[in-house]
Amino acid sequence: MKRRDYQPIYDNTFRRRRRSRRWLVTVLMLILIIGGGWGWYQWDAHQRAQVASYPVRGVTVNQDSGYLDFQQLAKHETFVYLQATSGATYTDDDFSDNYSRSQGASIQVGVAHTFSFTTSAQRQYAHFTSTVKRNTGTLPIMVAVSYYGKYNSGNSTMATQGQKLKQLVTRLNRRYHQGVVIFASRAVLNQFVKPVLPQQDYWTAGGKLSGHSQQVKLIEYQANGTVTQNGQELPVARSVFNGSQREWHAFTK
Repeated sequence: MKRRDYQPIYDNTFRRRRRSRRWLVTVLMLILIIGGGWGWYQWDAHQRAQVASYPVRGVTVNQDSGYLDFQQLAKHETFVYLQATSGATYTDDDFSDNYSRSQGASIQVGVAHTFSFTTSAQRQYAHFTSTVKRNTGTLPIMVAVSYYGKYNSGNSTMATQGQKLKQLVTRLNRRYHQGVVIFASRAVLNQFVKPVLPQQDYWTAGGKLSGHSQQVKLIEYQANGTVTQNGQELPVARSVFNGSQREWHAFTK
């Protein structure tokens, strides 16, 4: 009689335990996926409800946004800011074309400059004015400020840099008479901007949609947003005006 091949009992037990663990891991992963999806849905619904409570909404675009139809954009947005310059030498490749085409649409237009810590206020002012000339739209000029490299709250020269920013804003106000709004994160606003421009209008970068003072005129709530045109998703930054329609009309004068 042939000898039967008996496997040790612990081998079967080990296999059952391993199958049980795999099943448990699968169940846990499904719970996490479903729970994460539901959580994202809830957050997205809450975000959309918050955005809907702001009557004035708009976008910021630059050369990475691609070709935008401003007539289509005007159907959904109240305003658009166009990136124009940065520092003393950089010009957005699409600024001139974007500005020209935006003039035929029923949308409020503003222009933006990115502040540089490494060049003087005079050079930045000269570059901005020579690039945009009188094409500054109907909104306050946006000056974007953000820390980079060694230029942060720990740098002992930041007080001097603050005076440079103040000089640039003063020059822009004197030439264009339409106001300036400073775009920055809350940290940069509190640490760098407010000490030198305490009465300035502000635009928070990446901020929450609630809990802002009246001095914060605009709130960027989605830096990596998109708009869909002709079946394509085009990258834009999304913001809202922190106030009513009546306050918006006062802001744009």
